[in-house]
Amino acid sequence: MHLTNLSGQQEGLLRSWLPRGLVAEQVVFFPDACPGKAPVPTGTAILTHQPDWRRFAVSDCGCGMRLLRSRSLSPADLDRDAWDQLADRLRRNAGGLGDLGGGNHFLDALAPYDGDSLHLLIHTGSRLESGLVDAHIDDPPTFDREFCRVVTWAEENRAAIQAAAEAALGPLDLVLDLPHNTFEALDNGGAIIRKGAVHVQPGAMNIIPSHMAGDVALVRATDRVTGVLNALSHGTGRTVSRSEGKTLADGYDFAALRRSIMIPESIADASLRGEGPYAYRDLDACLDLLDGYVEQVNRFSVIGYMGHL
Repeated sequence: MHLTNLSGQQEGLLRSWLPRGLVAEQVVFFPDACPGKAPVPTGTAILTHQPDWRRFAVSDCGCGMRLLRSRSLSPADLDRDAWDQLADRLRRNAGGLGDLGGGNHFLDALAPYDGDSLHLLIHTGSRLESGLVDAHIDDPPTFDREFCRVVTWAEENRAAIQAAAEAALGPLDLVLDLPHNTFEALDNGGAIIRKGAVHVQPGAMNIIPSHMAGDVALVRATDRVTGVLNALSHGTGRTVSRSEGKTLADGYDFAALRRSIMIPESIADASLRGEGPYAYRDLDACLDLLDGYVEQVNRFSVIGYMGHL
């Protein structure tokens, strides 16, 4: 197995995260690599030809990010009442389309370094729909069909969040919508599984957020992405686990965080303890790890956040 390490972690640790039974020709670990509940670690791209590869491709199928640009608002126009109303609107969508969800899923309001239009970044996935794929790992045609349906559902879910945002903030133009939990079936019977990794071609755009108070980068893939299974990081990566993050939260000043970015009052500090800025790698450290694979096109600061609705 050829292993490409862009994560900053020790190779031995990375290999320990791979599941038993995986037979892969190539594995790429990106800066956001970390173990989780899925069969394979987040932040990986895997080339495999084993017949039962589908059992490694499940978990939050179609989760992705959608970047939007306001047609009329500048960052200075972001209104706290409208932001709170949007959070309330999304909370009412729980269980259906337009459900932002929990964990590290979020909606950010962004101010571009280069430009004067308010941007929004949505990160969410297929919610409970994804679990409907798992039962079909031994039935490839049904699995592939159901996986495709759920990926489409996840995209429609982000579109529904966009519609809710437009009701609160006015018209928004789509900049990009990129899933990062997908598979690519190969003609020779194998597959490339991308878990927390975006499928890109040279010259294509990708968006990389860091943490709720950190910068976000719009990047362009270079020709070198062909050597890492045409994939890129979907974030900067956690530096501590959620449980460790909750311990660090005891000494963190959430009041100062709320003064620096707009967070709906209905979101309690307690719900943010595992996802605070202290839990994630800074953007520049991530871009250093991806040096040569991406070129920065634009950069954004976070001015508003909502999650854990």
